[in-house]
Amino acid sequence: MSEKLLFRRQFVITNRHNKLKSWKETNLFDDYKLYTHPDLNIVDISLDAGEKRAVLLGFLIDPNHISYTDYDILKDMLEKSNSFEDFQKNSLSLSGRWILIFLTDDEKKIFSDPATSRHIYYSTGDELMLASNSNTINYYINHPKNSDPEYQEYISSKFYNINEGEWYSDVTGYENIYKLLPNHYYDLENKKSQKFWIDIDYINYNQAIDRSIEILVNSFKAVDKRDYYKILALTSGFDSRVIYAASSYADIDCKYFLSTMNILKSEHPDLVIAEKILNDDNKELIILDDLEELTDDFLYYYKENIEKTQILPKSLTAQHLLLSPNIPNNTLYITGNNSAVFKDYYRKKEASSGKEISKLSGIPKKYTIFDNSFDKWIRENKYLIKKSQINMMDLFYWEHRLANFGVKYVANQDIAVDEFAAFNNRELFLLLMKAKYENKIDHNEIFKDIINQLDPKLMNYPINPSTGKNKIANFVKKNVSKRTWENIKLVLKK
Repeated sequence: MSEKLLFRRQFVITNRHNKLKSWKETNLFDDYKLYTHPDLNIVDISLDAGEKRAVLLGFLIDPNHISYTDYDILKDMLEKSNSFEDFQKNSLSLSGRWILIFLTDDEKKIFSDPATSRHIYYSTGDELMLASNSNTINYYINHPKNSDPEYQEYISSKFYNINEGEWYSDVTGYENIYKLLPNHYYDLENKKSQKFWIDIDYINYNQAIDRSIEILVNSFKAVDKRDYYKILALTSGFDSRVIYAASSYADIDCKYFLSTMNILKSEHPDLVIAEKILNDDNKELIILDDLEELTDDFLYYYKENIEKTQILPKSLTAQHLLLSPNIPNNTLYITGNNSAVFKDYYRKKEASSGKEISKLSGIPKKYTIFDNSFDKWIRENKYLIKKSQINMMDLFYWEHRLANFGVKYVANQDIAVDEFAAFNNRELFLLLMKAKYENKIDHNEIFKDIINQLDPKLMNYPINPSTGKNKIANFVKKNVSKRTWENIKLVLKK
């Protein structure tokens, strides 16, 4: 297996020599260079005789201009921006999976898409260094492992391991390496992370639904104009149903698939319902089954690329997408990820303390590692939450759970394919967060109203139906606290 898989689709910013010879080298400022993997798209534009410059890593989608290329979008943003603040505001309606760097004599700053699905990590040592992962930074500069006793106790816990490495905050497994969280940018000159917030004017519920549909459908129309081989994963889930409705309305050319991960049986609702929907629409569901065991080569790069990688059933899918002759290099994997920002994950709108957030998150009482940082987060965001008319726990999910758990596998998956999550759009996040807050409804009503405008017949198929043991588990889960449910899982999990 080629060494081209090492840190695939990643970047590094440093003043050190390039250790990865196949990577592209771009001068940024002073003696700092940007190194990019050959499979990471880069667009670099300078205007006004070089007085302002923008660099894109990844891809941009503009639902307001569906024919625009990455170059067109970046140029339009830069032309309309006299400052970094302008530049950020001009990213409000953009979809895609991207990192943007803004450079002038006065400002040198970097930030990523709303979900931070294109990750940024940074070192706080004397030497400026940023990269796509803490492992990548450590490849250039060796950092000591995080030896904090609370950290070590938590990551060694059964809770951590059965919950796919559930983590919160910007701390990593290395000393002095941190993750840039959503709604933050990194100041390359002052070497620090800064919070930012871009708000929108909320008009009413109907306008929010109409505009959300426009963003979703037009994003798919724009994607369809790009040179991608598109695959869409369809399940029995609600977010997947919305994505299918919007992409079908946009009439995009794509293949539909579902991976059994060698664990889903033929009678599983995901398989049965997805196949029924597609058959009724005269479309085909490609079922990935009998997936090969993970090879030693794949495992080496898969673990090396991303810190604290866990081997999960879906890792088999990533290897299949990498090795299958039917999956070309320009494949774009379309998902319903990131919609949980405006779901009711915590079943409560706000919390009064860090301890309560830990409880709502299901973290066992004995682990207090996050309590103080959650307290600090509440203090720092209380005014913003009130002014923006959103629910505290929705914002918490966005900035902490989505940033760490929600987009973790997306980075793992970079070894095989790039991903397009159509929900990953700041304007869309804010519209639906505010719609929930103003109208005191949950995401089920929102999703139902979106689908009913796009393709009402899709509401005739069951949404995430429970069967057998899952029916009992879901009943218990809905009737006990998250912490109690996690304690039950700890007892039952061997």
